[in-house]
Formats: sequence, C-alpha cells, structure tokens
Amino acid sequence: MRFWRQADLFGVGDKDGSWFISLFDRLTALCQIDLDGFMKDHSLRETFRFHEIDWAGKKVPVARSDFDWIDKDYLSNDEEFPFYQFHVSKALGRVVGFFDESQVFNVLVFDPHHNIQPSEYNDYKIRPTRIGHCQYGSLITIAAGEVEKCTCGVKYSLRERLETEIFDQTGGVLLCRIPEDHHERFLKLRRNGHASDISEIFELGLVAYEDGC
Repeated sequence: MRFWRQADLFGVGDKDGSWFISLFDRLTALCQIDLDGFMKDHSLRETFRFHEIDWAGKKVPVARSDFDWIDKDYLSNDEEFPFYQFHVSKALGRVVGFFDESQVFNVLVFDPHHNIQPSEYNDYKIRPTRIGHCQYGSLITIAAGEVEKCTCGVKYSLRERLETEIFDQTGGVLLCRIPEDHHERFLKLRRNGHASDISEIFELGLVAYEDGC
C-alpha cells in the first residue's frame, strides 16, 4: 500500500465496515491465485473484471498524469507499468493499481463509485466521494489547533512536545499545513525532476537557514 492515496473522486470516507470487509475478502481471494495463471486465464480475469484502464474511454474524468504521487519512473512508463482495475463487486466499485518490476500489485486508489472508468451500467455518471480521516490524524489536528490558541508562556514547549511525540509515534512523520499554492509548486518541482519528495525541499530549507545563521 505504499502508493495508496485518497483523492478527489476516490475517497472512502463515507464507506461503512461492510464495504471494507468486502474489499478485504476480494483481496484475500486474489492473493491465493497464481499471477501467471491469472493473467493467462481470460475467464478468470473477467470474473474479477480485471483490465487495463482505458484513458480514452467515454467520460473518463482523470488522466494517468494525475497520479503524480507515484515515482515518475512508473508514471511516465505506461508500456511497462500500465494501470489496471478489478472490482470489489459490481455494486461496490473497483481497486486501481499497477504491477511494479517485482510483479507486486501496488494499489493507487479505491474507486467505490466506478469513477475512473464510467460505464453504461451507471449511465456514465461521475459521483463525488468524501475523503476519510483516521482518528489519530484527526486528534492530532485538533490538538495542534488548541496549542496554537494558547496564549500562555508554555505554548512553544507544548508545540515542541507535540511535534516530538508525533515524530516518535509515526517513525518520522511530520504533520503540517501548507498553502495550496505551495503544494502546487512542490508538485511542479517533482514533475520536473528537481525533487523526488518533500523531504528534499525540507532539507534545502534547513541548509538555507543554517547558512544564514
């Protein structure tokens, strides 16, 4: 799940427990099938509605390039790493991903409303989804907001303690808010090959501040 994300049209915030149980059941079933045999068995692939994404299909609302959070070596090579979909069930949507060089299937998004490949079955409709948030992330956001409201002398020590705890608990993850235009600038830098991830930008910023001190 290293490349899984929620995105516009591909959120799962409104899905209940039974949807996720159906998803896990489907993933379990697929994991028990030999890959080579699966790819050679047309009827089996059809059972799972497994096929490449047709980016030129009717009313497809996204492009391959929109999945710009994955490594550019994968994103820019649609011949070696085509995107596939398979269904959870006819009514419960699809899973979208690709096979990497080790033949491991990397999930990109869950598509509960069939948005990535609209069909006659759903009248080619594009339906909005809701981005879900984990309880831990929501709690951290609330806590950080309350710290910022603090006007007492311990505000900065509280902020530092909170950031340290988050870093320790998540194994090196920093949660911060950035303006939308900053995010777009970062994505542009990554697309142009100037930075592979946000940590490089962060490191350059640290160096710049350290040199100026």
